[in-house]
Amino acid sequence: MPSPVPISLFATKNELPSFPVSLYLAPWVVPISSPVIRDGAVAIANGRILAVGSSSSIQAQFAGARVKNCQGVLLPGLVNAHIHLELSAYHHVPRPLPDETFCDWISSLLQLRQEGGIEPEDMARAARNMLQQQHDAGVLLLLDIGNILPSPPATIAPAVHLSFLLELLGPTSKAEEQVLARIASLSDSVAVTPHAPYSTTPGIMTALKQRADRLHHIFSLHVAESADEIELLQSGRGCFRSFLEERGAWENIFPGPGMDGRGAVDYLERLGLLDANLLCVHCVHVSEKEVQMLAAQGCKVCLCPGSNRFLGVGVAPLEVMLRHQLLPALGTDSIASNEELDLWREMQILREDHPGVAPAAVMAMATLGGAEAMDREEEFGTLAPGRKAILLNVDSPALQGVGNGEQLFDTLTGGGRPEKIFWIVEA
Repeated sequence: MPSPVPISLFATKNELPSFPVSLYLAPWVVPISSPVIRDGAVAIANGRILAVGSSSSIQAQFAGARVKNCQGVLLPGLVNAHIHLELSAYHHVPRPLPDETFCDWISSLLQLRQEGGIEPEDMARAARNMLQQQHDAGVLLLLDIGNILPSPPATIAPAVHLSFLLELLGPTSKAEEQVLARIASLSDSVAVTPHAPYSTTPGIMTALKQRADRLHHIFSLHVAESADEIELLQSGRGCFRSFLEERGAWENIFPGPGMDGRGAVDYLERLGLLDANLLCVHCVHVSEKEVQMLAAQGCKVCLCPGSNRFLGVGVAPLEVMLRHQLLPALGTDSIASNEELDLWREMQILREDHPGVAPAAVMAMATLGGAEAMDREEEFGTLAPGRKAILLNVDSPALQGVGNGEQLFDTLTGGGRPEKIFWIVEA
């Protein structure tokens, strides 16, 4: 088998950089954007990846460079495209019982938050600890969603890049007035997003979308997470109606005109929200037609299989998404709706729920899919020339026996968290 041709920023040796170059060699290199390389290498200089290829070709191209031999696998850092760090202290929210609804779980979480038994400093400490756990598990990039503007997070490590979205909701006209007044007072540096179609008026969602587009912020919301949501949008009935009525928040917004038999993506399309800046989280209860709509408009999707399993809301149609060239991101959601916030476990659950999906696609979701969802694919998500020089180095006994790329992806995505996880960071 011939050695892979190195992918490099430099066409000839005459173009080689004048600044110091470091070479990282490993038994396996997983670029994601190109085939797996056995006995591969990554060349780095000035905080960026210069080239990726076979060990022999990269060492020949960069003769005299500093060489570091690594064990196991080199790959991009993972991306957690949906997490609620401010809920990290709410690990005791009970899993819904078989006869309970999604609304029952929401009620349990709201009751705990309203009781106020957790001090702000304890919430902040739990959030910092969770962020550290994400870093230790190999997560490079996170999209954090919260209802409270956080204090500037303590620096965990150079390998952590955290983006925050302030999540607002309001199901009534009065709440809409309050939300619109609030966003008018916020700094343009604060990215704001709605919670979900069932909890946010159309006026709020369209106003927040216009603001996000103007400021080039990510626009992320929970979409089609449960069948209860679809029932509300289609008929104006079900547990969500009861939930809103109990709180004096029912204003006959649902069902919208012509929503009979249509879903949450149809609803967003009617509001003019579908475009490449939209990130739809969950998408468990979407039809193939809706997946086609998302793909055609360049929308992004983030799946949270561990949370979906915990809440018993179903399984997203991943095969349909991939068939329509839509590569979802992966997220953990919060510890209030998941047993463990671990992207390696999320990959395992995906493999269990979708045994026909190629392990390589699952790995791409946890890296490139997340970077694309956060509009950071020019920096992260792949090992390719020009990307930031932040690499993940993982190893475990299970990786020692793999013989090809297919077996490697199978082990990485199906074997859980690797025994050893190291960061390589060259700023």
